[in-house]
Amino acid sequence: MKSGQPRAVAERSGWIFAAIGDRDTHEPCETEIFAGPNRQLHLEGYVRAGLGDVAENILDTTHTSVVHQDYLRKPGDRRCVEAQISSGDGWISATYPAGAAPSGWGARLLGAHRYTITDTFRAPAIAEVTYCRDGRMAFVARFRLTPARPGETYVAATIAVPGDGAWADLKLAALKLFFQRIFAEDRAILELIGANRAAHGPAPLVFAPQDVLRPGIEAILSGRTPCAAPRRVLLKV
Repeated sequence: MKSGQPRAVAERSGWIFAAIGDRDTHEPCETEIFAGPNRQLHLEGYVRAGLGDVAENILDTTHTSVVHQDYLRKPGDRRCVEAQISSGDGWISATYPAGAAPSGWGARLLGAHRYTITDTFRAPAIAEVTYCRDGRMAFVARFRLTPARPGETYVAATIAVPGDGAWADLKLAALKLFFQRIFAEDRAILELIGANRAAHGPAPLVFAPQDVLRPGIEAILSGRTPCAAPRRVLLKV
């Protein structure tokens, strides 16, 4: 709604943040993705799906073997891995061992299969995926989510890799191609959710066992602290 009143704005990590609603809103809590030299790619777009559904899709490691098979996950290469769940006031995360990382030809080309994955959701609505090896970050994807209108979410993503040489540039160029395809596949599924829910009328939202972060995401979006969850969950990815 146009009010004619100025909005507080701030520039962080290549994006312009504008306060919505309360004019006393604090500046965005936007930390640096990498402490040292790095290369970053910015992508944006709208998805006809609710914010919680988009966040869960971004942070759901288990769906890669079905939705992104062949290039992200080799067919028939699903395996059992243990996710470690942590949470606190305004955040929840799941950490997976290296065996959970994508193992398809595209992922192996980038070395993804060697890394530990941490999926994090934090207030107000930031989904972040990090790949680490020996305690050092090798890849970060940060998604800032904003409700655009009922049933539609604006996504502002930053993809980053460490380094400032030719190899970092090449890796980022390859990641751009992969993520454009991944986004297209995920969007096609996400945009079916509305019709699926409409077909089931007022049925309540049910969390499946593999939805390890979704209850916490819903709690954070509603202003609550995530409830204590099992600290270790065995999943097949």
